[in-house]
Amino acid sequence: MFKVFLVDDEELILKQIALTVPWMDNGFEVIGTETDSKKAVERVLELKPDVVFSDLKMPYLDGHSFMKIVRESGLDTEFVMLSAYGTFEDARTFFQQEGFDYLLKPLQIPEVQLVLERLAGKLVIKHPQQIENFDETMNPAFAELVEYVRTHFNERFTLEQLGKKFGLSAGYICTLFARYYNTTLTRFVTKERMDHAVVLLNTSNLRLKQIANECGYKDYFYFNKVFKGYYKMAPSQYEANRD
Repeated sequence: MFKVFLVDDEELILKQIALTVPWMDNGFEVIGTETDSKKAVERVLELKPDVVFSDLKMPYLDGHSFMKIVRESGLDTEFVMLSAYGTFEDARTFFQQEGFDYLLKPLQIPEVQLVLERLAGKLVIKHPQQIENFDETMNPAFAELVEYVRTHFNERFTLEQLGKKFGLSAGYICTLFARYYNTTLTRFVTKERMDHAVVLLNTSNLRLKQIANECGYKDYFYFNKVFKGYYKMAPSQYEANRD
């Protein structure tokens, strides 16, 4: 799993982010949290996480300064900045420092989900699994799990629920998805959903909201965002190009 470190000067917000974001489903593990930005620098350099989620406005070191110090140390980690009142200048400075993404607080889980999927995609490329030397036969329970996901992709389930159903630990499932498919559970499900969406767009007369529902998205606007992020065009554009 990819390692995450969380930084926010408000303890309550820090705990809420750690507990409510579906980290594990997306192949991430929170390895540490810190409210003191100076101590956070030391811990990040020690733990070497793959990504840091950091508040922008903090005492001592703001998010920009925090990221600058970590980057200048030579640590190649991704940064996602969190802010309750960020300005255009803040966002521009962040992206000039090659930050990965910028989220507004209070966090909206669907928005975080989109960032995590894109982040996992980038990290998979940065840290590809060494599957060519892996000769073990696929765990039968995991093979059943994968088949279940492929035939129930339009339903809602979590990593823990799948683990209980197939007798596998959540961490082991994450490891196997990375090992055999070089991806995460969530990205695997998204691919199945997006593939099905294209099939329906090409072969059915269903309305776009119906297609979203058939693919497991109750919120059409969220489906639209996911589809656009995946295919670089909205479903309506894809439909128009098909015609």
